[in-house]
Amino acid sequence: MLKIRAIKLEVVTVDGEYGAEYFFDNGLNIIRGNNSTGKSSLFQAILYGLGFEELLGGKNEKTMQSVLKDEVEFPVGAFHKVIQSFVYLEIENRDTVTIKRSIASEARKSQLVDVYFGPLLTENKPLDSKPMYVHDKGGASDEIYGFHSYLASFLEWDLPEVMTTHGNFHKLYLQQIAPAFFVEQKAGWSDFFATTPYYEMRNTRARVVEFLLELDVFENQKLKQQLYTQKQVIGSRWDGLYFQFLQLAYKHGATLKGLEPHPTIITDFKNLFLTVPYEDQTLSLPEFNQILMEEFNKTEKLEPHKVGENVKKNEEELNKLVNRLNKTSLNYELLSSEMNFDLEKLKQYQLQLVAVNDDLKKNKGAFKVTILGAALPTKVANNICPTCQQPIKESLLPHDIEQRPMGIEENISFLEAQQKMLEVYIEGQIQIINEKQRKMENYLNSLSDIRQTIRDHKKELIQDERLPSTLEIQRRLKAKNRIESISRTVEEFSALIEDLKSLTQEFSQILKKEKALPKEFFSDTDKEKLESLKDRFIQLLNIFKYSSSPIKKIHLSPDNYLPEVEKITASNASTFQKIIFDSSASDFIRCIWAFTLSLLDVSLMFKANHPQLLVLDEPKQQDISMRDFKSFLQELSKYETSQILVFASFENLDGSFEEATNGLNFKLKRINPKLIKPTPVS
Repeated sequence: MLKIRAIKLEVVTVDGEYGAEYFFDNGLNIIRGNNSTGKSSLFQAILYGLGFEELLGGKNEKTMQSVLKDEVEFPVGAFHKVIQSFVYLEIENRDTVTIKRSIASEARKSQLVDVYFGPLLTENKPLDSKPMYVHDKGGASDEIYGFHSYLASFLEWDLPEVMTTHGNFHKLYLQQIAPAFFVEQKAGWSDFFATTPYYEMRNTRARVVEFLLELDVFENQKLKQQLYTQKQVIGSRWDGLYFQFLQLAYKHGATLKGLEPHPTIITDFKNLFLTVPYEDQTLSLPEFNQILMEEFNKTEKLEPHKVGENVKKNEEELNKLVNRLNKTSLNYELLSSEMNFDLEKLKQYQLQLVAVNDDLKKNKGAFKVTILGAALPTKVANNICPTCQQPIKESLLPHDIEQRPMGIEENISFLEAQQKMLEVYIEGQIQIINEKQRKMENYLNSLSDIRQTIRDHKKELIQDERLPSTLEIQRRLKAKNRIESISRTVEEFSALIEDLKSLTQEFSQILKKEKALPKEFFSDTDKEKLESLKDRFIQLLNIFKYSSSPIKKIHLSPDNYLPEVEKITASNASTFQKIIFDSSASDFIRCIWAFTLSLLDVSLMFKANHPQLLVLDEPKQQDISMRDFKSFLQELSKYETSQILVFASFENLDGSFEEATNGLNFKLKRINPKLIKPTPVS
């Protein structure tokens, strides 16, 4: 439980000391003051003391009223410049501590918070204290000096980790939970948890409800999110490995076989290898290297021939090379023609897909218009011509032709099937083009090597016949270097295989964990809590005289647990919309009353995480009648073991106050004439 025991505002001006001091009890506390007396300043000071001023739309002292940082007006028309101001807030859970934070100070920044370990305001005695900080990096995580980290520990809250929009995890912030029990006057009554600050977290409102009610689904959601993130990481690592495999393949004009570009479970790594073309056949890279090594070992033992001894052999090889050059050139040209044909086919598929997408868009638009028009009481909407009274067909065929054309819905289904088919064709065509592109690159590399070898042969044919064959020496060196390079590649390939084995095992484990996730994310206790939340919400709506929508049509969203209203469309389908869109302004205030109390009730019922504190600034909004406001205060007065602070003006009328509070059990804290006034000299 979080209890506000006392608050003290200390304001030093050029003309003396001013301030205010209030003490609060369990149960319903009504802080009454006319407009402009300082009720909101007191409410905001409580937020500020807890470091929750982000609910006001900003951080630090700039969120505070002028009377606490600029100048004090007292009495009316007399202004006193503020030199220094502090807020002291005494709070209780199992222990009692007092928070001191500066609003205006030359010596201290507003991020600095002093925590006194004891009741500094209700018991005037020396206490140990510790400096902490808020609204700076580490304020929510630094276990030694982070004030919100300390406050979470003080409240005995184990804050859950939730997924951020970046895919990582971060603990829920206290400032995100606070709007469930602090409702400020200006924006707080505009929506459920309206003042929740943005911290790049997913579906924050749902996470807050799950935490306050201590739902088991939190762990399931967290596990699901963790697995999703792990799959994203696996995908990124897989992309990196796949690229490395391709780099090894390109290095030797090889083709990668047996590896998908996306994560998959590989059961047999023997089917994963690099292949190269060799004499009209395809070999794995190790097999090809073995042939090269055997050929090299045969020639390595022999002395290099003289140029004259190799003349006939060089001429024969030159002829073979020329034939090979012609054959390779022909293959390249044939493949180039095929490539142009494939590129044109891809272009046609893409154009067809654009046309299908366009037709699909038009048909879906027409279908939507038809649905919307079906509910209109017009002859055109019912496919009847208003002039000739004949039926309007979805076709230009004459009326006497029996053949029925496809309707819009059938057309949409047909186009969607075409769309999927074309997408598959395009994906397959791109793979074919990529494969042929790699072959063309290999052909180009081969052509370059053949031409260079032809030049070397021709050069040697005109050299001195008594010299050793440089061509033979170069060939041996190239063969040796190539064997060494391929050997290194084979080793690198084996190392990558080991990384891939580890990665595919991780991926397999993630898929197994995903499979093991419960189909029903909500435990039986969760279902009981959410059903209780709905029942209590409906009960309170009846008590508060909600009338905008039929009560039986109101449900809680399965996505964020907030109220929504069931609607039946023209096609008799059931849809749901936010209750704010189906409620009058005053009825929506009743919804916020009911939901705020329901969260507290269910948390109390199941001993969950709600702090058992409600701090409400001017809950009588949108001209709600004083009679209905009294029904709200009656409900609040029942929470004798919790603490409720209600800041209200009661229309600045004693009669309204008497009407709303007559017969209620509450403690009155009156602000009169002003919150900040001269401090009595002790």
